[in-house]
Amino acid sequence: MPKNSLSISVQLPAGSSLASKLNHELIEHLPVGVYLCDASGTVVAYNRKAAEIWGETPSVGDSQVKFCGAHKLLTLQGVHVPHEQTPLAEILVTRKAVTNFRTIVERRDGSRVPVLANIVPLFDDAGTMLGFMNSVQDLRHQIEQELAQQHLESALFQSQKMEVVGQITSGLAHDFNNQLASMSMALSLMEKEVETANSSRLSKYYALCKESVERATGLAENLLRFSRKRAKRLERVDPNQILLGMASLVRTAIGSKILLNLSLAPDARFLKANKQQLESAVLNLAINARDAMPDGGTLTISTHEAHLDRANFSHHNSNFKPGSYTVISVIDTGCGMAPEVLDKVFAPFFTTKEDGQGTGLGLSMVRGFVNEMNGQLTVESEPGQGSCFRLHFPCYGSEHSIAIDGVDQPR
Repeated sequence: MPKNSLSISVQLPAGSSLASKLNHELIEHLPVGVYLCDASGTVVAYNRKAAEIWGETPSVGDSQVKFCGAHKLLTLQGVHVPHEQTPLAEILVTRKAVTNFRTIVERRDGSRVPVLANIVPLFDDAGTMLGFMNSVQDLRHQIEQELAQQHLESALFQSQKMEVVGQITSGLAHDFNNQLASMSMALSLMEKEVETANSSRLSKYYALCKESVERATGLAENLLRFSRKRAKRLERVDPNQILLGMASLVRTAIGSKILLNLSLAPDARFLKANKQQLESAVLNLAINARDAMPDGGTLTISTHEAHLDRANFSHHNSNFKPGSYTVISVIDTGCGMAPEVLDKVFAPFFTTKEDGQGTGLGLSMVRGFVNEMNGQLTVESEPGQGSCFRLHFPCYGSEHSIAIDGVDQPR
């Protein structure tokens, strides 16, 4: 029989007393791997599924192929266990069945298959042990289903937590809004007195207070939208003008150690979004970038237009539609993220920051906002190589930005 063929039949040595224990027609097509070993532990028969699990078709009766046709057996922790130390060898001494034995088959190409084995000793009429039969269940599909179920349960749990957070947020935002309304009214009453005083310093302080109150009011609006108590207001937005208007705020947020570079393309087209939410998303990404560069670095925020289709943009959400997109990129030169962190980076309440330094909601809210705008959010990152977040929004109309290409804004 060719050793490179997986389309095999059960191998039954002529005259073998073990052959009588195996029904050829029934065993060959089972979805469970089945094989026989004689009293010395040599493999003497196996079916197609067993060979599929092993990834090869070992020679029947070869004294070097003992206990199992697989290259290696591993514990569930990935530690190699010599065949002579496994229950497959032990059963020849104890003469007792081994049930529900979980192990991992490592093939010669390095791939691994988790299995569940049930090993039964075989005896002749005189009670002499002839060997054993092992039925091996491939657990790959079952484990995939278990992981999918865990993801669903986790998503449900997170959804329930987010619902509670939304309820709390709504109450806090309303109270916050009431206080801001009082502050805004007080500032309005102060405005004429500030103008009368004709003091440039006082006017500057007044403008800072007014801007802070307006931004805080926008934050309260975002919190209310997050709790889904108010409908979002969409408008036609020039991304370049938004980023230019935010430059001073972003510089303040990231600190003096980090160089801010704006690279705004003149071909960036308008998009339809909520202006305050877009500003909050960019600011959130900028703050995360700052935290990833404690010793300083460069933060680049850029815009450009891109045509996306399913062929060149495979990592899309379910709401994806091919077409022209305006892309806002936030790129840092920070510490980057390991693959295990990258997989969870948008999960609600997931954070790598120390207690009290972050809630784990920021990136989740950014993703939620981008999805609501029918956009796409992607991230690329490697340890020590920084991170790049790209916000893709469907273009709105044919109008292009009036911003100058390659605007550089160092500190």
